[in-house]
Amino acid sequence: MKQTYSALLVHKIRRAKMFLRIKYFRFLGMRISDGANLGKVECAWPNKVTLGKKCEIEDNVVFKITQPFSDSNYITIGARVFVGNGCEFNCSTRVIIGDDCLIASNTTFVDTGHEINNHSLINKQPCVFEEILVEDDVWIGTHCVILKGVTIGKGSVIGAGSVVNKSIPAYQIWAGCPARFIRNR
Repeated sequence: MKQTYSALLVHKIRRAKMFLRIKYFRFLGMRISDGANLGKVECAWPNKVTLGKKCEIEDNVVFKITQPFSDSNYITIGARVFVGNGCEFNCSTRVIIGDDCLIASNTTFVDTGHEINNHSLINKQPCVFEEILVEDDVWIGTHCVILKGVTIGKGSVIGAGSVVNKSIPAYQIWAGCPARFIRNR
């Protein structure tokens, strides 16, 4: 009986911490819908992040906004989305995740990159910014990297460890580095 009481107490403490964390980020401007669960996240500009209904964000998720004073950049995560431990969203324009998606741990979204068109120094070349769009019902495996300008179509699956550098049509399975078509779903 004593062990059950301790487990219940630990659960209640965790829920209270999450409740306070949600209140804190809402106070700072993060739009968090009802029923969302928010782990220990890092977010310097919470007013640029929107979380949908009943989404679950695990611990150690990082929301990085690299141009915080622009009105056109933001991160939107849809309803009933799961974001695993250690995921990172690097946003200079927009990262949009649709409803009912599963994003496994340690996945990274990067919507910017440098041009590599000429022989001048890379850090002197302009940056390229392109939106990332993940449509509804997508499953992204662990340790994936989703790069700028990518749209992942509805119902698609991305295998673990994949680097997605081009758009993927709906209801397809892709995997590899770089990601390649495996089969239709």
